[in-house]
Amino acid sequence: MIYIEKVHVVWIGAGTVANPDNRVYGGLVVHYFNGDVEGHVRLDFPENVAMNLTLSDIRKNVVLKLREVQ
Repeated sequence: MIYIEKVHVVWIGAGTVANPDNRVYGGLVVHYFNGDVEGHVRLDFPENVAMNLTLSDIRKNVVLKLREVQ
């Protein structure tokens, strides 16, 4: 089983001269481990979807993403 260690919400700096602190949502980076294997994957979901994901949803999508890589 894959264990989720932490999930980071990625914000991309997209400031302008008028609004230098403006941030744009850029996805989720999920840090996981499975026994001695550790890693991270980036999940690209729209912000409104990402904020409503459960831990189970995130785990399922990490597994799917890792299968794509293989």
